[in-house]
Amino acid sequence: MITSFYIRSFELSGGVSADTQFHFQMCIEKFGVAMTTGSNWDFRLPTEIHFGWERLSTLSAVLTNLGGRHVFAMIGRSFLNRVGETGLKDLLGPVELTVFTDIEENPSINTVDTAAARCREAGADVIVAIGGGSVLDAAKCVALLQKNDGSIRDYLYQVRKPERRGLPLVAVPTTAGTGSEVTPFAVITDPEKNAKPAISYPETFPDHAIVDPALTISMPTPVAVSTGLDAMTQALEGFWSTRATEMTRAMAFRAITLIYRNLEAACLGKDRDAIEKVTLGSVIGGTQMAMIGNTALHPLSYPLTLDYNLRHGLACAIYVPAFLRYNQPAIDARFSDLLTVLGLRTIEEFAAGFEALMQRLDAPTRLSALGVERAAIPQIVKNGVGRSTAFNPRPLTEETMIEILETML
Repeated sequence: MITSFYIRSFELSGGVSADTQFHFQMCIEKFGVAMTTGSNWDFRLPTEIHFGWERLSTLSAVLTNLGGRHVFAMIGRSFLNRVGETGLKDLLGPVELTVFTDIEENPSINTVDTAAARCREAGADVIVAIGGGSVLDAAKCVALLQKNDGSIRDYLYQVRKPERRGLPLVAVPTTAGTGSEVTPFAVITDPEKNAKPAISYPETFPDHAIVDPALTISMPTPVAVSTGLDAMTQALEGFWSTRATEMTRAMAFRAITLIYRNLEAACLGKDRDAIEKVTLGSVIGGTQMAMIGNTALHPLSYPLTLDYNLRHGLACAIYVPAFLRYNQPAIDARFSDLLTVLGLRTIEEFAAGFEALMQRLDAPTRLSALGVERAAIPQIVKNGVGRSTAFNPRPLTEETMIEILETML
């Protein structure tokens, strides 16, 4: 099914981990996503996107169209606290319901396997996920395991490959940042290995994404900042990636402009128009990310989330100014129009402006602020190199990455 966009004012302007990158070719072969040079490319996604204010009210109709009779609802606790079980039942309509809320930030293998077993026991025929990126990632894995044997560990480490799609999945994000609702990616934490492996099978695309800006209004400011900066980082990586196509780069361009101009007002002022634009930027950025993935920044973020307990979006964005400066010789020409639209003159001005924005949002901009010492940097780099590192526009070695991180102390 070719992606359907129900997006108001969608005007296109002109990390994943190492394990995630392994599966890109499978997505290309199944969904016609071409990573070609020059002007040849294809673009197709299987997720149907419904965007706009109060679109959550369409959830019951979407479930009816899917033929869902028993819903396994994976729900973020904050959302369930707001609406209550009665409100949730009203949203879902006349269906049997099993609710699962035990999903932590950075969900673990055990959490996914436990939820998958609960879903099988319930006899559910459709899954609804309402929450942040952790909830959506976990739900993709649970859906997959309903039709494929084994633990999610088997798929994270490629012991098994899916034989079929899982249960139908409707993804409803309550944050504006991860883009998980429109991608096949799911990052799961493996506490035993202190690692964050990922899956990226074509079978894990959600069937529907309901993207309602109203759901993001109640985000606590630190969550809004982290998820918004995650969306911004994903769009920047998509814009400078060596895998980018004309279509994905146009989407990344639009996502960057929407988020950069509106993130501060959305997070600190709770401005309705700014919230809509950041939410739109997030889903556009997530859609291009589904095609091409990330570059060096997302793999580098994982050591900071695992070892320094930094929120994912902050762990990605902290690298942006330094990598803008490092990549400058390779991206000057590509960024010319973008800088003009943003009212900036140089990459250095962009890097400084991004850093200033992070400071206004109370986001860390120096590794030393996290407790990172110089002696720890080589291990961060070693643990933060993935296949997507190769898609950075300027070649990277472990030595150059160490040098970049040392400038961030």
